[in-house]
Amino acid sequence: MLHRFKTDKGKAALIVLILLCVFGIQSLHAEDGADSDISSLSYSLRLRGESEWIDLGNSLLNPDNLLRQYDERYEGFMLGSAMYRGLGGIVETELRLGYEYLAGESGTSFDDNEFSAVFNQLYYRSFSEPFSFVLGRKKVRWGVGYSYSPTDLVTQLKNPEDPNDRLSRVKGADFLQVSYLKGSSQIDLVYFPEVDWIFDDSFIRKNRVGMRWYQFIDPFDLSFVGMIDDDGEWAAGLNTSVAVGNALELHAEYLYSSANDRNYPDTKVDPEQFVYPYVPSSSDGVHDVVLGGQYTFDNNLNLTLEYLYRSSGYSDNEFEAYYNHIAWLNNQYWQLADNQPAISGLNEAATNFRAPQRRHYLFTRLYHPEVVQFVSLEMYSYVGLEDGSGFLVIMPTYRGSDSFDLYVRLEKFWGDQDTEFGLVPEDLSAIIGVSLYVGG
Repeated sequence: MLHRFKTDKGKAALIVLILLCVFGIQSLHAEDGADSDISSLSYSLRLRGESEWIDLGNSLLNPDNLLRQYDERYEGFMLGSAMYRGLGGIVETELRLGYEYLAGESGTSFDDNEFSAVFNQLYYRSFSEPFSFVLGRKKVRWGVGYSYSPTDLVTQLKNPEDPNDRLSRVKGADFLQVSYLKGSSQIDLVYFPEVDWIFDDSFIRKNRVGMRWYQFIDPFDLSFVGMIDDDGEWAAGLNTSVAVGNALELHAEYLYSSANDRNYPDTKVDPEQFVYPYVPSSSDGVHDVVLGGQYTFDNNLNLTLEYLYRSSGYSDNEFEAYYNHIAWLNNQYWQLADNQPAISGLNEAATNFRAPQRRHYLFTRLYHPEVVQFVSLEMYSYVGLEDGSGFLVIMPTYRGSDSFDLYVRLEKFWGDQDTEFGLVPEDLSAIIGVSLYVGG
């Protein structure tokens, strides 16, 4: 959450205007739809433009905005998808073309801009009973969680700050998958290497193999998942979901990972020093748990609750040591004539800030498809249970037709200076966005 993309303002308005006048492609058919219902070619386009204003908070981690966080963002993109039936199977693609401009102030004004062209998906799939075959880049959904799914081992699709991937930034994995389907059971075997399409080094950086066994045991959906790479690092877990009547759905996920790449503050040393050690974890692995459910009321109001546990998060002692070091550095930054050592220390501390930083969280979402005519409302929050800090998102959306919507998105962070989300540089952000859709 501390990272912001860098991006000339004059160009931004022009590019967004151009984007709002062009069309792209997005599939009109669900992936799992019957082949007989699919024409030889279907397509559609989504066009989206956003303006964002950010009020930076009084974070001890970011005095005078030394982290150079942006407080303005303008973005527009086209998301084009197509599905073609032929070659003995189906070819699907999703292409994202975008432009982003960002600006901020840190002593002097700064800005940056970026064009991007990314294939989020491009794959071929075929089916010859009882086997199916997929080759290419694809988003793979194995988990069942709404805000976060640790068992999405191939493609991590969920982020509690934006679980629906509003800006379509999630890119699929490059992989080869063979599946065996029989009745209510399915086995997936996946080879998904870590590849370098820039060709700076070897094309395949790391080999990874994954598997999933899915079984429907009425009324439960149950999946066992696992993966291993050629460094010997592995992960394994399971997830399940169950529908209770027509209104209630419950779900759970568990994943154990052998690797933990997070660094931890050394609690045995004095935090009042410019050079402070952050050490790798000495634990045997990481446990991730998601427990949740959703209920739809008679008036169509939907409530989602999820408890999330991540054992890789800082303990109370570790977070206290981390905070005390930041507070001391912040004090030195304001007091010393030469504050460069404090700046270096704060930048190092920011590098080691990775939300979620703690262990226990509660995600809550309320959604109503039509609070008033043509207007839906979504509200969700993410709260750290150790210190009560968190953030709240409110997003009303006006849908004038199937091809147009206009929305406002407000995100508010809260927490004292000695809490996890109190260290986040942002206080409040406001977004105005518009989406256009077309297909054929």
